[in-house]
Amino acid sequence: MATVVYPYVGIPLPPNDPYPQGTTAYRPLVVATIKTFNGESIRWLVLPDSGADACLFPLALAIILKIDVLNLPKSITSGVGNGANLTYYDRVFIDLGNGIAFTSFVGFTQGMDKVGLGLLGQAGFFEYYNVEFMYSKRTFTIKTI
Repeated sequence: MATVVYPYVGIPLPPNDPYPQGTTAYRPLVVATIKTFNGESIRWLVLPDSGADACLFPLALAIILKIDVLNLPKSITSGVGNGANLTYYDRVFIDLGNGIAFTSFVGFTQGMDKVGLGLLGQAGFFEYYNVEFMYSKRTFTIKTI
């Protein structure tokens, strides 16, 4: 059974009206290796998101990984980008390192292209792992169920 503690990553945000000096957002980010069953792989930034129904990635990532999205099952998703995103689903292997690795049925959608990272959601991630967010310590723990 794997238990891994990760640090939050500080992301500097530019000045704006509410924060004229700018600010820093601390996020639970992990660099993951994403592997397809066609032999392609890439390292990609992911964020555990208990509010996401499923694991989602940018459609651009599917293209980089040479996934033929036109032959995949698809559905309409909302919550990222705009209200109705065409999302293509495929199985990929995701390795977060230190014994946290799994195969997941993930969605690829253009709504995530501007976000630029992957979301590890309820289906495909939280059903296999418990995650404890300790914002005050700027750490989070992923533990195999």
